[in-house]
Amino acid sequence: MIRVALFISGGEKGGSRYQVLKILEGLKDKVEFTFFTFYEGMLTKDIRDRNYKNYHFKKLLPFMKIKNILKNEKFDLIHTYGFRGNLYGRISSNNLNIPVISTYTGFMKEDYNNKIKGFIFEKIDDLTLNIPETIIVSSNAIYDYIKNRGYKKKIKIIHLGIDIENDFYKREDFNLNEDDFIIGAVMRFEKVKNPIFLIDLFYEVQKREKKSKLVLVGDGSLRTEIERKIKEYGISDKVLLLGFRDDVKKIYKIFDLFVLTSLKEGFSISTLEAMSSSLPVVVSDSGGVREMVEDKVNGYIIKNFNKEEFVEKILLFKNKELKKEFGERNRIKVIDKFQVKKMCDETLKVYSEVLG
Repeated sequence: MIRVALFISGGEKGGSRYQVLKILEGLKDKVEFTFFTFYEGMLTKDIRDRNYKNYHFKKLLPFMKIKNILKNEKFDLIHTYGFRGNLYGRISSNNLNIPVISTYTGFMKEDYNNKIKGFIFEKIDDLTLNIPETIIVSSNAIYDYIKNRGYKKKIKIIHLGIDIENDFYKREDFNLNEDDFIIGAVMRFEKVKNPIFLIDLFYEVQKREKKSKLVLVGDGSLRTEIERKIKEYGISDKVLLLGFRDDVKKIYKIFDLFVLTSLKEGFSISTLEAMSSSLPVVVSDSGGVREMVEDKVNGYIIKNFNKEEFVEKILLFKNKELKKEFGERNRIKVIDKFQVKKMCDETLKVYSEVLG
């Protein structure tokens, strides 16, 4: 059994949270994970609910406490995620002879609504960037990002994997009609996900297709602005805001297509989940999506946030045959390339390689 100290903030909502929980579940017979967290949030709740061991630190700069725990527990590896996880895990490893692995699932400076804060955090992260023996990234786009920041050791690309859902809600569960043309999106309501642009797009779509509806799953700091924009456009009766949902994977099947409008995307879990649900996708050219979506084959990639092209491609999927054709290709692609077991097996291989 490999003993891993997993350093992560604790407030994660997106790809990092998803990946960590799936790896813990998939490797439970081979790896014993102990968490080190620093912020109260969705992930810390998940950790408690699943009864994982967790050292939670409320005070800033608890380096000596962490170092003593690492000495006493005799971990084989330290695995870090995100700004706080990287800072505390990497620095605390000094002189302990415990190898460090770090994972990046996104672009650090893009994770914050405040650009100055993101820039500063990335620069601080750069100071410890070359401590890890290996860095795991979820896409070629993030590979280039880490390489360009000056990392000089081994980078391993491990795509995120998902479980295939077969149990879905029906439209009637949400008071939606079978003849509605439903555009779906799943996102955090944060600047990097570009939700206001999505509302602008839908406003144009609904002017051309009167039966169109927008179903938006998620929440975040921009929710009030989103609600204001919806009211300003007079489309409140056409937009359904479902908030954060633990059962989001069961919702995709009520959509006719999935839309992603992110400014930057390391590797989009929601796009993968939509694809696995046999949906066509229309996505912004935002980084890692190009490893999932092949333009004009299983979806459309829109460059430069061209609003007219977005609207045009969305409306193509009023055609049921086209929707079915693209959707079937997507489900096959996810089954072949993006399952959880593959992600877990490749992560375990990195652990074994680092330990020699």
